[in-house]
Amino acid sequence: MKKLIISFILLLSLICLAPTATYARAGGASGGGGGSTSSGSFGGSTSTTTDRTTNNYYGRRGYYGPRSFLNNLVFAIFFIISAFLMIIRKKRDWLARRHERALSRTVTIDDATRERFEECFYEIEAAWTTNDLSLVAPLITPHFQRQQQRILNRYQRQHKHNQLESLTIISEELILSDNPNVRKVLVTAQMRDYFTNDRLSDEDNEKRREATYIERFSEIWEFKQVDGQYLVNHIDQSL
Repeated sequence: MKKLIISFILLLSLICLAPTATYARAGGASGGGGGSTSSGSFGGSTSTTTDRTTNNYYGRRGYYGPRSFLNNLVFAIFFIISAFLMIIRKKRDWLARRHERALSRTVTIDDATRERFEECFYEIEAAWTTNDLSLVAPLITPHFQRQQQRILNRYQRQHKHNQLESLTIISEELILSDNPNVRKVLVTAQMRDYFTNDRLSDEDNEKRREATYIERFSEIWEFKQVDGQYLVNHIDQSL
């Protein structure tokens, strides 16, 4: 579909970018001279001299009208769409390389880290559905709590709740870090993720639930050591 759009815009550009200048012309001027006649007593002679000088000036200037505006518009649209598609492709490639680098630095997670991670994972996700992270404040850094609570406050104003059902961890791996105070866990899990709204009826909210499937996802959870305890400091969902 993307190639079809680009091909269509390119064809339209070639049609519209044909030269369409309109010209204004200036003409020339010409002038003529008279003659002279002389005669003598012993005979007469007549000479006539006629000089004509013709100066022709040919000027041309082009101007661009409405069609030129269309040319520029088509070119601008083509450029913007091409740049947008290029950015999407670059971002997708960057995320793929980032994921590959993360996988290349993973090791088997130890039991202590797994236990701590699963405790944080399930409790934080459960608190998320209530729009109140104060319930899990001992598990997360203050900065991360403020950052995420702003999102939940917006949900609360909109009478929304992000429901996370059938949440199950499939795999966990520890990502090697150069910082001894930071631990990162690559988790793959699955769940049903949808929104309910307090203003809707139970029937409408149930329709939203039924329209959503259980899907698999991967995230990187970053833990930061604070006062000897590892707290969740960031969740990278860009994988």
